[in-house]
Amino acid sequence: MPQAGPWASPGETEDERRPGIYALLFILTREVTVTVGRLGRLDFPGGCYVYIGSGMAGVETRIRHHLRPHPHPRWHLDYLLPHGKPAAIIAGHTSQPLECPLATSLSRQFNVFRRFGSSDCRCRGHLFHHEELPPLESAVLDAFRDLGCQPLILPVSRQQDPAKGPARRRR
Repeated sequence: MPQAGPWASPGETEDERRPGIYALLFILTREVTVTVGRLGRLDFPGGCYVYIGSGMAGVETRIRHHLRPHPHPRWHLDYLLPHGKPAAIIAGHTSQPLECPLATSLSRQFNVFRRFGSSDCRCRGHLFHHEELPPLESAVLDAFRDLGCQPLILPVSRQQDPAKGPARRRR
């Protein structure tokens, strides 16, 4: 299977244009205050985060968007992610609207940032915080499986060669 992922060139593979959901896990090494669009100035404590989103026109294209710098941010995550370090991406190909059920599942377990990433739905929020990364990753993987969506893990590494794309593994 050709490698694809958030580092691949646009249109490189048909897989990249498949709809799906994703969880972008990242770390803030210190507390930051960020103005996030219409949400205004928000304080984010240091720690580990997971953002839940979807890309119905192509999940890997959406993920790649978030990992690029943005002079004019479009989504809430585009304001916050430049202050953090991406740690992992968990994606799943599906045409089902599973973004909100995934966020709802995580809201039962973790601190949620109200209205972050959820201005177009009724969820409490799509951004979650915890002190440690493993519980977030484990909960996301469990929630994907509970929703019947096979998780695909796309590791993020500063040593990763963006031209080659990430190695893929199923869990």
